[in-house]
Amino acid sequence: GRIFAAEQGGRLKVIKNGAILAERFITLPVTENNERGLLGVALDPGFATNGWVYLYYTTTKNPVVNRLSRFTASAANPDVAEPGSEEVILDDIPSESGWHNGGAIHFGPDGKLYVAVGESHNGANAQDMTTLAGKLLRINPDGSIPADNPFYETASGVHRAIWALGLRNPFTFDVHTSGRIFVNDVGGGQFEEINELPGGPNDGSYPGFNFGWPATEGPTSNPAFKSPFHHYPNTGADCAITGGAFYDPPAVNFPAQYVDDYFFADHCGDWIRSIDVATKTVTNFVQGADNLFIVDLEVGDDGSLYYLARGPGNVHRLRFAATAT
Repeated sequence: GRIFAAEQGGRLKVIKNGAILAERFITLPVTENNERGLLGVALDPGFATNGWVYLYYTTTKNPVVNRLSRFTASAANPDVAEPGSEEVILDDIPSESGWHNGGAIHFGPDGKLYVAVGESHNGANAQDMTTLAGKLLRINPDGSIPADNPFYETASGVHRAIWALGLRNPFTFDVHTSGRIFVNDVGGGQFEEINELPGGPNDGSYPGFNFGWPATEGPTSNPAFKSPFHHYPNTGADCAITGGAFYDPPAVNFPAQYVDDYFFADHCGDWIRSIDVATKTVTNFVQGADNLFIVDLEVGDDGSLYYLARGPGNVHRLRFAATAT
């Protein structure tokens, strides 16, 4: 029932029983200029027993890079991290300019950890198989690389972790309980994208998806690239797709028509929409006030939809008053 909320400046806070705890789970030394900082958090599927928390953050190393590490909650006080418990899982993830770091991390039902990495404001990186930038990665929880990854035999070293490529800034994504993955990719000024790819393991029927950046943005007829599952134009008023969550909780609070829908938000538009993944019908769900700057969506086990508003610095909960039917 706790919520772990990451702040760009390196503080991981815990919300418990509706209140922010005074003591932080951990405070990391981070580089926080531009889009760098503490960017992603995921709890291990066995968190209730092992207390493992995974964090994606920008280090203070020179040169600056992003890092994925695992921390362990204290046995004496599970609301804080055990001092000295950091285990580096994946290091030297590119952060060349401070922009387009990605940072979202999620476990799939296959037990693998998926990691979204931006192209570091260098479009060429997205098509370069010798860098992790501009990719979605798939690794084992200990940092080793699954042998059934699509480029395991053709790439080398850490680059065998690449699961999909051709992404600009995959700031958020989500994994459905079926293994289906939707990746939100912030566009370069033309279109915002939701890109679809299956979860693992790879059965050999596809070589890994390429979503085309920087050669293409939005829908494409080029057979070398996969068109988005859904896209919408960048109008200025709508400028960056952020937040993505499948509505597939253990307990349903929303009306039945939302079950298995995908919710997504726009950072500038201050709205939340849902898309029916069977029909691709898009529904306006919430139109917020100005300056919310939504950056994340999550569905809780209780069936609530939570969103993180960077503008006021709040976490909001959305529920339906009546029992869903």
